[in-house]
Amino acid sequence: MDKNKTKQMYEKIVKNIQNIIDNGEYEKFLKFGKNFRGYSFNNLVLIYSQFPDATMVAGKSKWLKLKRELQDNAQKIFIVAPIPRKYDKKVKKMQDGEQIESVETIEYNTYRYVYVYDISQTTGEPIPLACQNLNSNDMAYFYEKLRHFSKVPVIEKEINGSAYGYYSSKNNQIVIKNTLSIDDRVATLLHEIAHSLYDDFDYKTNKDLSEIFVESIAYIVADHFGLDTSLCSFNYIAGYTNGDTKDILALGSKIQKSANEFIKEIENFEMQEKELAA
Repeated sequence: MDKNKTKQMYEKIVKNIQNIIDNGEYEKFLKFGKNFRGYSFNNLVLIYSQFPDATMVAGKSKWLKLKRELQDNAQKIFIVAPIPRKYDKKVKKMQDGEQIESVETIEYNTYRYVYVYDISQTTGEPIPLACQNLNSNDMAYFYEKLRHFSKVPVIEKEINGSAYGYYSSKNNQIVIKNTLSIDDRVATLLHEIAHSLYDDFDYKTNKDLSEIFVESIAYIVADHFGLDTSLCSFNYIAGYTNGDTKDILALGSKIQKSANEFIKEIENFEMQEKELAA
């Protein structure tokens, strides 16, 4: 993909994420992303903008391997795929006081458009879509799991004011308001654990970016484990962006990567608990 096409693609992604924000769909977009944990943030924007009801996408050859064929007039969804490249470059450097010439292999990616199709546009053998969500009526169990999972102590106590909880790096602890409902405690704890594990912003100077970041992570993780929460709502996130879409765009890959890692760590923690109990 040449520089002009790359620029056009970036502008298209910026426009698409702006439309998502303007239409009040950021919360829906975050939820959508849980089905595509192997895709880049930019490709998530492209898929969502073309086919917002997609649940599982793959190329034609992949669907054929899964014994599914494309329907007539199946809707194409274009994404950008990296193509690894490399070349050898002669370089001169000093070694033991002498200039020598060596060959270094330079690796880089170029990009091209490829088409994928949603499973709804195919027919054939069923695909097992395992559900790993916890029972949404069992949030007390999940809350206790998160308390044990947290790398820092979790304390419940009375908090004056409107705050539901906070993470103190100075005291190395998370504090949760003791009068909250169980679901609110779970949502708040996810938020504060995200602060403790993944938030590397200076809160004094980058509070907006910090809150966009951790609220987005908390929403994705809560949704993955079956918690219906509006704590990380579109309006809350949009309020911290101050209308600047580029904040979300710049954080997109970081949000996605951290949320996926958070989910994986919780799932691994659960597996370890089961192995110890066996």
